[in-house]
Amino acid sequence: YFSIKEIISPELVRLNNDLIVRLIGIKEKEDTSGLAREFLYDKTKGQKVFMKFDSQKYDEQNNLMCYLYLKNKTFLNAHLIKEGLVEPNTDLEFKYREKFLNLSNGI
Repeated sequence: YFSIKEIISPELVRLNNDLIVRLIGIKEKEDTSGLAREFLYDKTKGQKVFMKFDSQKYDEQNNLMCYLYLKNKTFLNAHLIKEGLVEPNTDLEFKYREKFLNLSNGI
């Protein structure tokens, strides 16, 4: 388990071991970027998180790509989409692509 040291953007977070990870399947929305960062901060403050991986491990900037979960198994990538704070990133193929698209359509 890790803790979040810094929320760089809704897509990028720095862990307590200084590793920067990119959340798979989400794309920042200009108008809600601040709210999305605040949401992540509130959800992860004082919490432990863990990562799960997909077939693609690294993005083009060599950041580790992951699905981020709270210790209680809250799926943060999906929560951000469900809350309308980010958009699904359809540029890549990933395991939860359909789920994320359905979540965003439900908004």
